[in-house]
Amino acid sequence: MTYDHIRYEKRGAVAVITYDKQERRNAWSPPLYRETERAIESANGDDEIGAIVLTHEGPIFCAGTDFKAGPEVDPDTGKKLNIAQICMMQDTGWIHLLARSKPMVGAVHGAAIGLGVTQLLPMDIRVGGESSTWSFPFLSLGFMPELGCTALLPRLVGYGRALDICLTSQKLTAAEAKEIGLISRVVPDEQVLDEAVAVAEKLAGVPKLQMRLTRGLFAANALEADTNAYLRRETDAFIEMLRAAKRAREAAAAKP
Repeated sequence: MTYDHIRYEKRGAVAVITYDKQERRNAWSPPLYRETERAIESANGDDEIGAIVLTHEGPIFCAGTDFKAGPEVDPDTGKKLNIAQICMMQDTGWIHLLARSKPMVGAVHGAAIGLGVTQLLPMDIRVGGESSTWSFPFLSLGFMPELGCTALLPRLVGYGRALDICLTSQKLTAAEAKEIGLISRVVPDEQVLDEAVAVAEKLAGVPKLQMRLTRGLFAANALEADTNAYLRRETDAFIEMLRAAKRAREAAAAKP
């Protein structure tokens, strides 16, 4: 598979996807989004890959929406779709894609702006370079936060802090972003990708079923107020894990 706007490479059990449309500051357009989508699906379909890293070339991870990019035309309906309609599509958009994907690590050593930040919120782990910045300029530009930001950002940094950040269009340093929990690791800029790959290698080394179940439990239970509901989900997950282990033992014992 060839790409025009990104690069895709395999580093052992880790797939590394790199934004490389620097003339447009790696801003999301329908073509760049679709290539990224295809790359993630390619990694998901590769049994040798256990985790995915998303990173960038140039000083800007992603400048948000590419407003100069044309829409995507649906070949079946002829309807014109802009990037917001594509990435926020119910059941098939970005958040749904990441939810069903292998573990993902974001690696940013430059500026993440607007949509460049919100696309990282559904990821499992975010690594930032010391000079990275994290900007939420939506309201100051006459727009609003999107791509699940109003739900996902409060889960990471708390409701009051998320509201403050978005209503006042804040730009955070790496140190500030780590302090509030937006990112979990800060390293020198030149070490961001290596750190992210090292983290992804650890994720790739975990048994796949346990990784999938654990991620699913966090997603379902993080805001669950019903004690019995989250205990029931954990119990069901353990049962699924133990049954899978039993089947594996039986299959091994049946081999001549």
